[in-house]
Amino acid sequence: MMKSPIEAVIELEFPNEEVARVVYESVRIEHDTVPYRRTKGEFVLDGRKIRLKFIAEDNSALRGTLNSYLRWIKVAMDSIEV
Repeated sequence: MMKSPIEAVIELEFPNEEVARVVYESVRIEHDTVPYRRTKGEFVLDGRKIRLKFIAEDNSALRGTLNSYLRWIKVAMDSIEV
């Protein structure tokens, strides 16, 4: 029996478009270079918002991908505040 893919969509809103753009550009480097074998996804900047949409083969793959992106976003936000 084949498992159904698991999907997650997260939309993050930032204080302004500049902050969203800086965070997006920081994380996009990771998005463009990290090979994901069990997860496919989108990472989109839309004004003050960043939208993450991922489809994974299993819970572990989805959780790992989301944790990575949220951690990268937090690091980018923390570096802006310094």
